Amino acid sequence: MQKTIFGVFAAILAVESAVSPGFQMALTDKAFEYFMQVSKPSLERQLSSIQIPDITGTTSTFIGTIAYKLTRMVLSKLQIPSATLTTSSSGLHLQASGISAHASIDWSYRQRNWPHISDYGGVDVSTSRVTLAVHVIIKVNSSEQPTLSAQSCNHNIGTLDLRFRGKSSWFYNLFSRRFAGQLKDRLGNQICQAAVSAINTQGNDALKSLPVTVTIDKVSKLDYRLVRAPKFTNGILQTEHKGSFVSIADPVEASFTPSPIPQPTDTSRMLYIWLTDYIANTAGFVYQRAGILQAVIKPNMVIISAVLNTAHFQSTIPELYDKYPNHLMALHLNATQPPTLNIVPENAKFTIPVKVLVSVMMPDGSLQVAFILGMVVYTDVSLAVVTRGSNQVVTANVTFLSAAISLDASNIGQFDVFILQDVGNLLCTQLIIPVVNSELFGFSTTKPPSF
Repeated sequence: MQKTIFGVFAAILAVESAVSPGFQMALTDKAFEYFMQVSKPSLERQLSSIQIPDITGTTSTFIGTIAYKLTRMVLSKLQIPSATLTTSSSGLHLQASGISAHASIDWSYRQRNWPHISDYGGVDVSTSRVTLAVHVIIKVNSSEQPTLSAQSCNHNIGTLDLRFRGKSSWFYNLFSRRFAGQLKDRLGNQICQAAVSAINTQGNDALKSLPVTVTIDKVSKLDYRLVRAPKFTNGILQTEHKGSFVSIADPVEASFTPSPIPQPTDTSRMLYIWLTDYIANTAGFVYQRAGILQAVIKPNMVIISAVLNTAHFQSTIPELYDKYPNHLMALHLNATQPPTLNIVPENAKFTIPVKVLVSVMMPDGSLQVAFILGMVVYTDVSLAVVTRGSNQVVTANVTFLSAAISLDASNIGQFDVFILQDVGNLLCTQLIIPVVNSELFGFSTTKPPSF
């Protein structure tokens, strides 16, 4: 229950040092409107569970001055017909109106002067046309940790009716209106104090328990903490996240930084997300350093298996065939540098530097390196957001452009690598690119109504 109400604050508030963001999000008032629609029942339960402190005081009555005490206040049947959560340059504003509720309270009093008349009992309280407005800001403490702070709470209790219970209840009910008028402000102040305490305590407790990284696999995790405190403008809550893949075994920071992200201005949708190529590039950095970006390709793995036989190169690379006639071949592909992604409007450029060890399979099963190629694969990556059922899915499709090939080393003598261009293109189009596309399932998020 607490996670629903306070989680919306905590889920956006893990802050570290002020660095450029890898991705950015903007929540508009439309998102907060939807949030309040789905969370209003939980908000009603949350307010119903508020612990209202005892109220004590003195007042003048027809029997003289009495000291009274109201204890064990329990709210029930609380309903909130209307509730809004909006943003402004000063923070978040929660406003609920038309609130109605019932409460049971134990009361007691004692006359100050002789003959010290006293009595006790119970009273049923009914309230309606109640409004509650809370202003919440986000601060950063001396340890650079974000904190929620309910700055102010305003209340107004429209009507408050009392029905006393006890042996003399009929008598006290004759004066219930007078007691109700005195109780309105005291009860309203206590409700506000309890609401502020709930936000400052439970909200910050939720914030402290918020994870700021998610484990992707055994190699990496994604760090999505905020790089600075959220920014508030009229109608927009903007969050800037680190968005960096980090090695679990060897958490070394990448030397490059994210590109600038534009400031949000449109508020016609609930949520806006800006992704930079920094996210993909840190992933490439982590996996390349971990030695994950490599593969061995053998004849039974290639669509056209005849390509991986020295006989295929008898006329083009006779040096290879002469030294290893009719031998099967294997390719060991290894990314020598992290692949890089460069996002431009409507698509992205993906560059993959690869070293290819071309080996010959010997009769005893061993591999003999024939030559080593340097290859840079250039691709286009088309990005799109599509609707699949109730989800919004970010999809990607890699299209091969070209491959630049060079001869880095050779055990069969020098030869012109231009003759291998078609083979390199074939490997990219028939093997590498289809495998990459089959793995790009996209990032999926639940699509709310009218999104």
